[in-house]
Amino acid sequence: MSLMPYCIRCGIKLPEDKEARFCPNCGAPLLRTQEYIGVKQETARSLSVPSQRSRLPLVLAILFLCILATSAGALSKVDGPKAQIIVEDFKEMEKAIQTVGIQLIFGNNMMYCLIMFIPFVGPISGFYVLYSTGKMLAAMGYVLGINPILLFLNLLFYPHAWLEYISYSLAISEGVWLSFHLLKHRSRGLKTEIINATRYIALCAILLLAGALIEMALINYSLFNPP
Repeated sequence: MSLMPYCIRCGIKLPEDKEARFCPNCGAPLLRTQEYIGVKQETARSLSVPSQRSRLPLVLAILFLCILATSAGALSKVDGPKAQIIVEDFKEMEKAIQTVGIQLIFGNNMMYCLIMFIPFVGPISGFYVLYSTGKMLAAMGYVLGINPILLFLNLLFYPHAWLEYISYSLAISEGVWLSFHLLKHRSRGLKTEIINATRYIALCAILLLAGALIEMALINYSLFNPP
């Protein structure tokens, strides 16, 4: 096997000395062609982006944690005055949704979703948003005199809720993958993971748009068909 023609550390052209073991310029160990190929292959494997199938368990685990975070918020204690304020804010948002429509629902959800993609802080903010959603259910339960867990379970009967949870789970899981990549490899191979993140962002946008359309249709139906 011949030596590599250039030093892999300093880049100078190496002399054609088959017995040479170190670079005459920087002293780096010299690799044979086959050894160099092996190092490159090993590096490529270590920087490779995990397959979608290998990511699925994490997405499912985070989906469970998302539901758990909302449940924890629903079970939290909310005093009377604070509950009234939360419910009033929710009613104001409902009025805004009826005026603005799908743009507000999609824009609001997509904004939170994009934040969840940010390494390190994104996953934490995502669980906080879902906990706050549960907190709102706790406030509504307090004001209406209904168990907030029942309100949460009722919410899960609607398809738009699951589309939002799936989107947030994808976003948080990708935020975790980006964080792991930065901790392990820093910026090496980050471009490939970012490309994968953009695909997830596009998928989340489609799911959240579908969810917004369904939610707006349900709102319109309730307006024209009151109980």
